Amino acid sequence: MKKHLLKRCVLIISLIVTGGGLFAQNTLRAIVTDSSTHEKLNGVVIVITKTTNGGVSDSSGMVEIKNIANGDQVIEASYVGYQKKVLSLHFPMPNSKPVQILLQPEQSEIEEVVVSSMRTNSRIEDIPIKVEVIGIDDLTEESSFKPGNVSSILGDVSGVQIQQTSAVSGNSVVRMQGLDGRYTMLLRDGMPAYTGLSGGLSILQIPPLDLKQVEIIKGPASTINGGGAIAGLINFITKEPTDSSEATFLLNQSTLSETNMNAYFSGKKNNIGYTFFGGINHQFAMDVNHDGFSDVPKTLSFLLHPQLFFYPDDKTKLRIGILANYDNRLGGDMQVIQGEADSAHQYYEKNVSENYGFDWMLSHVITDKQDISFKGSIDYSSRDFETNYSNLSGNQMSAYSELYYHLGLNQHNFIFGGNYLADLYRRNTGDTSTFNNYTYQTIGLFTQYSYTIPDLLNFQAGLRGDWHNVYGFFVLPSVAALIHATKEFSVRINGGTGYKVPNLLEIAAQNEDFSPVVPTSTLKDEKSYGGTVEWNYKKVFTDKQVVLFVNQTFFYTYVQQAIIETENPDGSYSVSNTSGGATTMGIDNYVRVSRKPIDFYLGYTFTYPRKNSDKAEPYLTLTPLNRAAAVLTSDIGKHFKVGLEGSLIGPQYLDDGSKTKTYFLLAASVQYNVGRVTLVVNGENLLDVRQTRFGPVVYPPYDTHPQFAQIWAPVDGRVINFSVMVHI
Repeated sequence: MKKHLLKRCVLIISLIVTGGGLFAQNTLRAIVTDSSTHEKLNGVVIVITKTTNGGVSDSSGMVEIKNIANGDQVIEASYVGYQKKVLSLHFPMPNSKPVQILLQPEQSEIEEVVVSSMRTNSRIEDIPIKVEVIGIDDLTEESSFKPGNVSSILGDVSGVQIQQTSAVSGNSVVRMQGLDGRYTMLLRDGMPAYTGLSGGLSILQIPPLDLKQVEIIKGPASTINGGGAIAGLINFITKEPTDSSEATFLLNQSTLSETNMNAYFSGKKNNIGYTFFGGINHQFAMDVNHDGFSDVPKTLSFLLHPQLFFYPDDKTKLRIGILANYDNRLGGDMQVIQGEADSAHQYYEKNVSENYGFDWMLSHVITDKQDISFKGSIDYSSRDFETNYSNLSGNQMSAYSELYYHLGLNQHNFIFGGNYLADLYRRNTGDTSTFNNYTYQTIGLFTQYSYTIPDLLNFQAGLRGDWHNVYGFFVLPSVAALIHATKEFSVRINGGTGYKVPNLLEIAAQNEDFSPVVPTSTLKDEKSYGGTVEWNYKKVFTDKQVVLFVNQTFFYTYVQQAIIETENPDGSYSVSNTSGGATTMGIDNYVRVSRKPIDFYLGYTFTYPRKNSDKAEPYLTLTPLNRAAAVLTSDIGKHFKVGLEGSLIGPQYLDDGSKTKTYFLLAASVQYNVGRVTLVVNGENLLDVRQTRFGPVVYPPYDTHPQFAQIWAPVDGRVINFSVMVHI
């Protein structure tokens, strides 16, 4: 009996000891730091998974969590801007020393972007020259909003203006920092495109679904890219195949009777890949304001863009691409468009353009510090711009080739390269315009040096020499620096030169109907000097899970011997070099606040554009002196995304010295994602703002040769579209 009682006592004591061990209270003490900088992180949330037990690190990175049960426990640490960390720990722990938790920074969208326009394939935050990038997510989304072209998303960028030049055919150009569209260089995969005969239609023929990203440099960018990038450049970079195949189909319909059907395919197997884009756009002519003239032209366009990629080894890539584009537009008197012309209704604008291009790029990584690239393109364009009283008919052939070598030596980077550009224009039989044939050839050599002190300084200096067969030799130096004052605050300074050779065809392409352009004297080349100064501030407020980004840029450009147009009473234009040149300066402001799932953007641009020699009418025309925009987007649940956008466009000066009205544009969108299908309802210009509400855009004689007002506001009014995108 006594032995049995003793055994029971021993068992009870054992159970008490064991049970006490199971429910013993343990404490975790940890210090959380950045894995690369070893900075103590404040506000890191640490929890014991499958429990409500946790804590938050203090300013010294220390966190203490009590009441932890014995056994294996999974610890999870999370922090805005860092990758989530998961640890497995066994309690009780062998010693009482604090656990070291190292968090690795999570590369945000802006850090993942690699910029190719500067030829160093650098990360965007390391480049001394400011480059703004529209990424593939935004471009895919834009495909649902405006599938036909990229004009809408470019117009959302502060300091960039999409100016419509024709009231009846929809021609548009890109203007940056208050300067004419011809001062902005447009590139396709780093090669010149969309110039000459393509002027006024170029951005209307670039579908966003075919693009991987768009890189925008505002300010002087001629040293590496050549003459013409006085106001800046826009580089449209097409997609490349990934390891997984892709197929995307898109169908869009708008309230302005526009239909878009686009398809994109890509694939990669072993050492060969491909991409293919095909698109069809159809638009009925629309007279929105019922004045008898089209505000939206009748349009039919096709675009095909297949590319092949070859990867002989992991260091070499060859890309070959073909582009074919056909665009037919008919605008003017609605009766003529409908085939009911008579003596009182004769005016029309028929715009038929064809573009065919072939390009290639061969790149090879020699070592981890050296690479070389050779690329080139051949483009053929033809255009017939016909009215009831005139006809511009011609074809343009351009060829471009470039070879450059990149060498990186620790903190030093060097680029040495050269390029060749040929541009030929020939008039066709039946052409009644005043534009003569021309043959331009340019040979350029360039070099660039950059020096980097990590997290402190990025310095860059460049020099270019161009020889032009007509206008001689140009030397283009530039310098830029990025200074990281603190982890959150940085400053960029950029200065450079540029030039532009006169091209009457390119100047006329910005007018509403290729009106005759008559030089009052022999035109001289234009030279420019300019720069930007900007500061950036980025702060992560971990306690509120908020990311704040602020940017302010001051810009200045002086164009020596700037070519200025003056409209004559007969509708023609006189052009001449101004003795005092032209100057644009201003401030570009940008604020972005993100707190998932909400993202808010606010921008304001002030521009002061001047013709220095014209005291009576000193302002450059069609440039808003003030422009503000705000965008609010939010994800709602797993399927919905909504967006609201507002833009305030300030006064602009016209050729006659008059000043336009301020107007406000409102847009909204609702996006629904389910599986592989995306449905979008998008509304642009919801307040139905139209220039015709402020005055007529067409003046008599209406029958044969009407006169048109300069376009400074929308003419097509409210537009609502519905699109379906399917990913396979």
